[in-house]
Order: sequence, then structure tokens, then C-alpha cells
Amino acid sequence: MVPWLIKLSERQGWLESPGGLRKIHSHPTSRLGGVGVFVSFFIALKVAQIVVGFELSPLYLLGICLVFLTGLVDDFYSISPWLKLTGQIMGALCLIEGGVLIQFFTLPLGSITYLGWLGYPLTLLWIVGITNALNLIDGMDGLSAGITAIAACALGVVAWQEGRLLPALISFVLLGAVLGFLRYNFPPARVFLGDGGALFLGSMLAVISVQGALKSTTVFTLSVPLLILGVPVFDTLFAIVRRRKKKLSILYPDQGHFHHRLLERGYSPRKVVLIFYLISGIFGAAAIVINKFVTNSTYFLLFLLLCFAFFWRWGKWLGVTEVVEEGEQLDKN
Repeated sequence: MVPWLIKLSERQGWLESPGGLRKIHSHPTSRLGGVGVFVSFFIALKVAQIVVGFELSPLYLLGICLVFLTGLVDDFYSISPWLKLTGQIMGALCLIEGGVLIQFFTLPLGSITYLGWLGYPLTLLWIVGITNALNLIDGMDGLSAGITAIAACALGVVAWQEGRLLPALISFVLLGAVLGFLRYNFPPARVFLGDGGALFLGSMLAVISVQGALKSTTVFTLSVPLLILGVPVFDTLFAIVRRRKKKLSILYPDQGHFHHRLLERGYSPRKVVLIFYLISGIFGAAAIVINKFVTNSTYFLLFLLLCFAFFWRWGKWLGVTEVVEEGEQLDKN
């Protein structure tokens, strides 16, 4: 679908113009790539449903569609951040009613705590948080799509390890859709995801992690998805710290993300993307190994703390905790 969407965007003028805050591309580019990912995903999922024979709740499908449409409307009309957040919450509520729910926690010492009604707000926070985390890093060619592909592959393997074949199948369908799109989105990109595509991918990763990785009873519950989604999660954490230091809304857009800082230091877009692919790949592989072989949560917590220390030191060195206004740059020294 992507070549056709590119031509359609050029005819209709549905292009993202260069210039302005957080825009680093040099020529008008189609922002409808997410439509191709979304439609191809659902076509492939329907084919799989016919061949394999499984059921998905209508509310599950409605929730995913609401999140995607919220982002797509923003691509065309630039709606307010709060209205966009409202659309995400509505979609997340549909997903929860459709069966996407965190029901228990496996604590670091191995005990299982059932959440009861607390599972509902926690699931809502997880879905909306991961959805926005992926949207926040969608600031350069190939970044969100590539990280999604790596995360979907890792989440699919973990779900398979846990014997949860439906989320594993959904993960691999998402992986295929994203790889097809990445051919046109890798730097220099011919098409962008747009907010519709980024929100869709983020919500799917959140849903798959709840249905697959968060059902594990072998290690600390949050361990596996936090590792697999480590790059967007840590980048979002720094964005919150950066914006709160200046008493700005956490929805405030800026040029302080990891990829912006690396570009400022002279790295090419391709090198920046490949650096994040490498980090995401290492985290994904580590999560798969931990889920399969590590039963002592103490070792995992130590590894997670080391990952946090790595990102914290790297982030401080790059200056991702500092707000830089448009037109300003950090001292590269």
C-alpha cells in the first residue's frame, strides 16, 4: 500500500513540510505511512483468523481502531494534546473491556499478588503510557518502526515461550506489517508513520505485552516488557524529568530526546537509528534469555538496575535532562 499512499499524498498535498520544532527532514514527505501498516496488519490478521480459527472481541478491535483514528485525525487537523489523550483513553478502555487486563503481579521474591479492581487503572496507565512512549520517539526516519519490529519479534518469542500462541501470532503479524513499511521509512525516508501509525504501533506493543509477557509467573512481572520496551520507556522517563525541571507540561514538544542529541553531536541519521536498533536488539535478546532461563528475580533486578544506570549516565552525558528551546543547541563539549 505504501507506494500508492505516497502518490496519493503528493496529489492531495497531504505532506509533512520541513522546518519547525522537532522536524529534521529536508523535503515534504507523506505522513500516511501508518495507514499502510494499519490496513495491512488487519488484512493479515483476518487471513490468519480464517486459517487458524480464533476469535477477537469486537471491543478489542474497536479499541485499536480508536487509538489509530485519534492519531490520524491529529495528522490532518493537529488536535490538542488533551483531546488526543482522551481518544487514547477511550481506546484503552475498549481494549480493557475486550479482555486486555493485567490481573496479577509476580513480585521480586516470587510471590504472586492478584490485583482485583486495581488491575483496571494499572492496565489503562500501561496502555496509554507505552502508546505515548513510542509516539514520543517517532522523531526521525526509521526509529519507531525499527524499534517496534525488534520489540514485536521479542514479545512474540516470549509469548511463544509462555504458551500464549494468540499474542505470539499477533506479534509476528505486526512484525511483518512493520518490516514491509520499514523498506520505505529507513533513512532517507520516503514516507512517515504519522501520529496515526505511531499511536497504533505503541498501543499494539502495549496490548501484546499485557497478553503475553505480563502473564509470566517465572520472574518479576514487569521485567520482560520493561527490557523489551526499554528504549522508548527510558526516553519517555527523561522527557518527563526534562520538562518537569522547567515546569512544562509533559506533553510539551522539544528537541531533547536521545536521537536529537546524537544528531547534534554529528552522528548521521542512519548511524543514530542503527545505534538504537542495536540497543533494542540487545535488550530484546536479554529479555528472551531471562524469561527462559532465569528463575531468580534478584539477578534480573540487578541487570535492570545496570540498564537504568547505563541509560542515566548516557543521558546525562548527552544532556537529555536539559530543555533546549527551538533554535538553540547544547554546547557539544
